[in-house]
Amino acid sequence: MKKIKFLKKISCLMLVMLITLTGCNFSQSASKDRITTGVGYEDTVFNRELVEGKMAVYYLSSGLSISTWYNQTAGGDAMIIIMPDGTTAMLDCGHQGEGAHALNRLKQLGIEKLDYFIVSHPHTDHIGGFSVIARNVEIGHVYMPPIEVMDRADVVAKDFIDGLEEKNIPYTHLAAGDVVELSKDVTMKVYNPEPGFGSNTKINLNESSLLTKFIYKDSSYLMNGDIANNGTNEKFNFATEDYLVEKYGDELKADVSKIGHHGNADTLSSMEWRETVGAKIYATLTTFPRDYGEHMKNIQAGGISLNTALDGDFVIYTDGDGTYDVQVSKDRASMEYEVLDTKDGYMHVE
Repeated sequence: MKKIKFLKKISCLMLVMLITLTGCNFSQSASKDRITTGVGYEDTVFNRELVEGKMAVYYLSSGLSISTWYNQTAGGDAMIIIMPDGTTAMLDCGHQGEGAHALNRLKQLGIEKLDYFIVSHPHTDHIGGFSVIARNVEIGHVYMPPIEVMDRADVVAKDFIDGLEEKNIPYTHLAAGDVVELSKDVTMKVYNPEPGFGSNTKINLNESSLLTKFIYKDSSYLMNGDIANNGTNEKFNFATEDYLVEKYGDELKADVSKIGHHGNADTLSSMEWRETVGAKIYATLTTFPRDYGEHMKNIQAGGISLNTALDGDFVIYTDGDGTYDVQVSKDRASMEYEVLDTKDGYMHVE
């Protein structure tokens, strides 16, 4: 009996020590702009004060695998953009099943109106969640690819445009060469697709994705939807990256670059593309780290490779001076993909 009582006392003492030590970890002092939590850094990522007066892009991951009637597929693209003057935009919004997640993030950021919604291309993993967003958030204006691209998406795009017209949301079709002044200090340039390109039904609709660059002072973010670089594979049938590199060259340079088609190896995204873009940070939106080789290409090109499957939702923000602050929502657990050099999920990139 005495032995049992002694063991109970020891167990209680160890429990108290564990709680005390854990409590110390939770109460570590945070910087003025960053608030840590015991389970991750989501509170910090979506703390609107963190990016006040800065250009910020949030890369979202639902963490879901979506079941459709024809297959099992991973999460899609969804990005929230807050400009220095408070102008807001969203670029894609994932599958229908991901709409609620994106809406929750908008609410966390206190966004009740999106000044702009931008469609990269009309696939369900990019615009499926729009109905959820549109029912709950006011939308000022929608930008989308040329009409021939939208027409090819059949039911998906028709439902999307019908929804815009039902809610009287104005929209504009964009193509290569268009320039949009989104706010006083932020410009969006369009490099793809060229007018008429999307009507070629032999080429995968992914290749008609809007390739856009958001420019704020000396900082820039490149967004490329699902463009690929495989001209020999009938699934894609066009080496879009090679074509764009030849056409635009250094005009494609950007500090931050979203990786096309969720980092799938079958897109054959090239080192030449990465060398031309010359990004400091590469961002991949996916439910799981699909292809190790694509991740390593980003690193070999000299960039930091972020991935929503590894790092959770994350934000990349800047004062416009060409340097960037990054806040991820969770610490990277996989040593295979290298551990990010962060402090409480935060890092600064020159």
